[in-house]
Amino acid sequence: INLGACDSRQRVIKIGSQCVLSGEYKSFGEEQMVSIELAISKLSPVRIGGFDYDIEIVTKDDEGNPEKAFLVAQEMVDEGIAAVIGSTFNGTTEVSLQVYDEYSIPLISPFAQKTEVSEAGSNFFRIVINNKQKIENIAKFIKEEINPQKLILINNREEYSIKLVDYLEEVLSDYGIESATPEPMSIKINEEDISVIAENLVIEGPDAIFFCGTYDELATLITKVREAGLQSKFITETLGMDDNIFVLADAQYLEGLIAIVPDPPSLARYSQDSRAVSFWHDFNNYLDQMNDSDISIEEPGDYAPYCYDSVFIIIEAMKNANSILPNDFTDELRNISYDGVVGHIEFDSNGNRVDPASTVFIVKDGAWIRY
Repeated sequence: INLGACDSRQRVIKIGSQCVLSGEYKSFGEEQMVSIELAISKLSPVRIGGFDYDIEIVTKDDEGNPEKAFLVAQEMVDEGIAAVIGSTFNGTTEVSLQVYDEYSIPLISPFAQKTEVSEAGSNFFRIVINNKQKIENIAKFIKEEINPQKLILINNREEYSIKLVDYLEEVLSDYGIESATPEPMSIKINEEDISVIAENLVIEGPDAIFFCGTYDELATLITKVREAGLQSKFITETLGMDDNIFVLADAQYLEGLIAIVPDPPSLARYSQDSRAVSFWHDFNNYLDQMNDSDISIEEPGDYAPYCYDSVFIIIEAMKNANSILPNDFTDELRNISYDGVVGHIEFDSNGNRVDPASTVFIVKDGAWIRY
């Protein structure tokens, strides 16, 4: 009888969800929490190595604070998690990664885009595009689709804009495209500065202008340039793509404006990708069923699909390794090849996505459409 008895102990895979669930940015943590729970509802129980496992989510709020994040990471280790998804910010991710790396626990990041984060540990896997890749995609588009004879780069004197334009200039130079000015132009959103820049642009006569700044700044600049008679092609990125730009500038001035955004085609605006559409409906249905009055979000945010796919690639790696032990399945994560809601997922030697896609939009007849 003893030899024929079954082991009735419940087998459990613990996956950590470390995020910010309080304060100003708690919506990011909420979309992570709901996305992960939705994924688990579809996967659990799962059969790995001949055994059935329930998947349990261990959720902890690191408050977006690096010191708290360090303590939370220690708590996650103590609770025996096999892998962790998070954290919400670059700083909290870097601090936590050092703890998880010590215990060989893989960390999957749906949020952290700072390029240098991948240097903080060897068990880091970034499912979202990093800042360097985002800029390289912009440069590649400018080279392959525009190939300007004379290009002007303009920042708005904010740190984000300055860094993006500086690196874009460097990458374009590697492609053999030099900006027409020794230093990228800078503007502040006031009439005097923009008027001076517009006059200089007319003198330079570029066939393409890249501007990194907000849509209202872009609307003002385009208006001044067009009124001065310059018909250069304008290119921008995420900050410049907004429907409100059509309120601030004449439609004829905006015609042909291009925006290159870091979202993959499956998730970008106007997507009809079947997986993305199904995820959106599943997320909203699951959110309705939760009936949790503490949750403030009403629909999936931009990072929700990345959180969702993170669960699936962890389980896929475990299946491929026939093991739930981090030392066994981490190598399978490094070699993963998975098609998810966010597109095809593979990682390079630093844990970054291989060739993450961006999406390009253009203004036609007073509206943004896919390029």
